[in-house]
Amino acid sequence: MKYTYLLCPMIAGLFACSSNDDFLKEKLNGKIFPEYFYSNQDELDLANNALYHDITQFYAADYDGLLMLMGGDDITTPYFGNVDYIPYDIYLRPAGSPHIETGWGAAYAAINVANGIINNYHKAAGTVDEQTLREYAGQAYFVRAYVYFWLVRFFNEIPYITTARVMDKTILKSSAEAVYDSIISDLKKAEEWLPYRWTDVKSLAGFTKGAVKATLASVYLTMAGYPLNKQEYYGLARDKAAELINNQSEYGYRLLDNFADLWKPTPLTNDELVFGLFYNKAIQANARAPKSCRPVQFGGWELYCPEINFFKRFPEGKRKEATFVWEFPLETGFYTDVPILPWPESRPMVSWENMMFKHPYYFKMWEMEGLEGATKWVPLSESDWACSRTNQVIRYAEVLLIYAEAQAMADGVPNALAYECVNLVRNRAKVGLNNGVNPHVDDLQPGLSATAFRDSVFVERGWEFAGFEYASRWFDLVRLELVEDAAKEQPEHTFLPGRSPEEWPVTNPPTHESYFLPIPEADVLLNPNLKYNNNEWYEKM
Repeated sequence: MKYTYLLCPMIAGLFACSSNDDFLKEKLNGKIFPEYFYSNQDELDLANNALYHDITQFYAADYDGLLMLMGGDDITTPYFGNVDYIPYDIYLRPAGSPHIETGWGAAYAAINVANGIINNYHKAAGTVDEQTLREYAGQAYFVRAYVYFWLVRFFNEIPYITTARVMDKTILKSSAEAVYDSIISDLKKAEEWLPYRWTDVKSLAGFTKGAVKATLASVYLTMAGYPLNKQEYYGLARDKAAELINNQSEYGYRLLDNFADLWKPTPLTNDELVFGLFYNKAIQANARAPKSCRPVQFGGWELYCPEINFFKRFPEGKRKEATFVWEFPLETGFYTDVPILPWPESRPMVSWENMMFKHPYYFKMWEMEGLEGATKWVPLSESDWACSRTNQVIRYAEVLLIYAEAQAMADGVPNALAYECVNLVRNRAKVGLNNGVNPHVDDLQPGLSATAFRDSVFVERGWEFAGFEYASRWFDLVRLELVEDAAKEQPEHTFLPGRSPEEWPVTNPPTHESYFLPIPEADVLLNPNLKYNNNEWYEKM
């Protein structure tokens, strides 16, 4: 198979068109019609390139996805000028956000390309061997499933489209359960048809059998919680994650020894990466770059940063050092000041409490080409808003923690392997500690009940995936129905850090209605069938 990743957006556009009367009146020379495409390997390669382009484009945008995850208690927006972000941070759910509309549209663009391949790949039968055809289709099934998984967790009831067309004015929403059932069906096909690994240039690709199994485990874990609350799916999540854990020689996944190595810009892949999306800044850039989470004194936009109490509760060690930055080379920390350049041997450092917005920042996304070590303080230019770093969608750490939680809840008591999985993550996190007795990161000891163990895993997931990772804290808060409690200054659950009074005040405390976003207003105006589940609530927005 031939593969060329990250082709220009025009290729993707070839597969987004649908015919209409005006289109038919145009000159047809040089036009590509989906109904006559996919007839040979070259055309399948073009479609496959478009598939990669659209899902990487969907995951590239920092600000679109960030807006959706802002309700988690691990991130907030510090700057009062971020008017698009603040409502989501305080659990308001406006329907007209351009960022939500962009993310929604990019998701369905990727789905549209996947549908085109799924519905037409068989046209190349006879010129392309059956195994290769299935590999093309398997990639499309995986992309469609993963993007729908992203959408259903945010919007709950959504249009489920399986034809290669844009949405029309008659389509109806599907129930969340129906969407999840379709996601599972697609993933099972992908699991059967995708290889364990690719042997050519696609060795960098994230679309593998292991990535599918990890996604299935995450889907099952999500279905066990809110809104479906299908407890029997804990067992399915346990078994699917175990397939990866018990066959490391086949899949080759492991935790990296040093947590900080995960965030280096190179190499593009590593042994912990189960599903990743890859970028070339010169062609298609990844916007998950330093600007969004840096102070303005260093060329940043200050779109997001850690919530104060979440940062304070975070256990000391190398994982914390790699996750956050909380001291800055500034004279006083106000916007009128500038970074100290060049830096003296013992330059003065300003603590986060003395910065203008009195928050630390996430360091995970700071590292990129040319920003290692002390040079991380060099103010960014306008051209540094994006980078070529890999989007790590699923890490092996997530597989370990899925197994741990799912096994305990499915079997009623955590087994030895569940403890081992959690402790592998905790031990990696505490590398570099001097005392070795930090109560937050010492091994979990046997004897915990299933629910106490689940709560410990939830806390560990929050620390391990803090700050805008795809295994988002927000998703965990929703599926475990903890959103309301997490928004309180004094939560009933003591493992929640609580909301600091220094954050934006929550004047409208969240309810279960706050768990899901309304479908973008522009789509609802075109098709009233897509109105939010609670129409009365939607009309008040």
